[in-house]
Formats: sequence, C-alpha cells, structure tokens
Amino acid sequence: MDLLIENKLLEYKTHIIDYATLKSILTSLGYVNINDKIVNLKRKKIIQPIKKGFYIHNSQSTKTIISKELLSNILLDNPSYISLDYALSFHGLIPESIHEVTAVTPKRSKSFKTSIGVFSYKHIKIELFSIGIKIESSRNANFLIAGKEKAICDKIYLTKGIELASKASMIDFLENDLRVDIEDLEDFDTNILAEYYKISKSKKIQVLLNLIKEL
Repeated sequence: MDLLIENKLLEYKTHIIDYATLKSILTSLGYVNINDKIVNLKRKKIIQPIKKGFYIHNSQSTKTIISKELLSNILLDNPSYISLDYALSFHGLIPESIHEVTAVTPKRSKSFKTSIGVFSYKHIKIELFSIGIKIESSRNANFLIAGKEKAICDKIYLTKGIELASKASMIDFLENDLRVDIEDLEDFDTNILAEYYKISKSKKIQVLLNLIKEL
C-alpha cells in the first residue's frame, strides 16, 4: 500500500503536503486510522514534518527537490514574502549566493532552523507590506517575493545603524557594503520607491530615490 501512497504523493510536484491533503489521500486509499498511518509514514521517512500541519514528501522513486522559496512562504503562520539578501541575490543585484532564506512579515521577527535550511523573517510595518511584491516561479512552485526595487528598499530601510544622508554615502553603501553595481539600478521603477518613501518617510529611501532618478 505504501507504493500506492507514493504514487499519490508524486502528483504534488512541490513535495510539500499539508495535513488535509495527506488525510484525503489516505482516506481515498481506504485508511481509517489516519493519524496512525501518518506516524507510520514518518517512521519510514516517507514523509517528514516541517511544521505543524505540513510535511515534506521524501520520494522513494525520484529525487526530491524542495523549493526553499515556497517553504519560506509557508513556514510562518502569518503572511510573508522573500526579501532582503536572498531576494537581492535572486534578482542578480548582489554577486553572492545566499543560503539563508530571508523574508519580511508584518508580524514579529522570527527564525527557523530546519533540515532544508535556515529561514528568517524581519518585521516591517503593515502599510509597507504590499508595495512592490510579485509572484515568481522556481522548482515547480510559485512564491511571493519582493521585486528588485522593494528588496533594496527593505534592505536599506531595515538595516539599523547606518547613516545614508547623502548621495555619496548611499553609493558607498550600495557598492562596498552590498556590492551592487550602480548601473543595475538604472531601470528601476521609481514609482515603487516613491510609494515606499511616502509611507515610510525614511530619509534613507529618499536619498536612494533621488540617486536613481539621476541615473
């Protein structure tokens, strides 16, 4: 019967299964003691709990590739989107590969260490949450991520202890701290930055906006 379960689970290409889906699969195959069977599947490592109500399907027949991006959207019970260093790397704005998946949420900051990797979430005011976010696709999964304009705004806005009161200091931070190529900012949508500044009232964002307008 485990082979039948495996075949059903393979229909879910992300390999991330919630409890309701798993229960439906087991019920359709005639299982009555659902929770007992789930314990059995965990013992056999066919499924792996990742948070309450969610499991990763460790396929017995194909290579299991998990979308860290989708998992980031799921792990937190509150809304979130990928941003900061991970999003900057995703959009090719910084040269480094970022292994920790960084995200933003209107709720309190939090971090998870899982077998898949480390996922961290920084708090941002709810009024800034929906500006400049988009849906991207990777590894058979769609996920919510900051566009490049939003990602760099979040990084500058949420980085504490930096004074960026002039064009020169902003360029120095972008080029030497973040290792961003200034030319990559030329096609930025300044409307997103302007909206971000209007709500945040951050002087740092104002300096960034003025810099990009001049490029």
